Amino acid sequence: MLSGPPPGPEMKLPADLKVTFEETKLKDPDQAAALRDAQLCAKSTVFGIAEPDPESEAYGYYAVTGSQAEKYAKARIGVYVDGGLTIAGERQHSRAEVRPGKKDGYVVTFCSDESKVKGKQEASGETFTGDPGPTNLWHWTLDMVPSPKIDGLWLTQEAIVKGRASAECG
Repeated sequence: MLSGPPPGPEMKLPADLKVTFEETKLKDPDQAAALRDAQLCAKSTVFGIAEPDPESEAYGYYAVTGSQAEKYAKARIGVYVDGGLTIAGERQHSRAEVRPGKKDGYVVTFCSDESKVKGKQEASGETFTGDPGPTNLWHWTLDMVPSPKIDGLWLTQEAIVKGRASAECG
């Protein structure tokens, strides 16, 4: 993941939760920035679950206001919050690709593996694991567009996250 501007909200995860991204080197600076912010958008959803706050400013920073991507993140976080759940462990991301998208945007795809992620009851701290195998593989397709307000920031317009993605990620 690229470092540097633009600064976004701090997303400090609890000590028992880690989000990692396989390094992907891109020569084009706009593609690299779109990938960086797509990864930060994915991390912001995990952060919202860990806070726990379905109104987290983090995912809102990396999504177009009112977009499908913003609604997806809020709903995903809300499922955990409503259930009194959070997560622990490590979510690993790999196989990132960036290709031209609509207008001046890019489509960023990558896989996430949640086989090392555990659900955790907020009240008791009790952890539980899901089923091993393809249920823990997710394929992300994020439509990224340049921010009209912040130079160098790329925003997620649409997020399509497919579960059981062994065909794409296995």
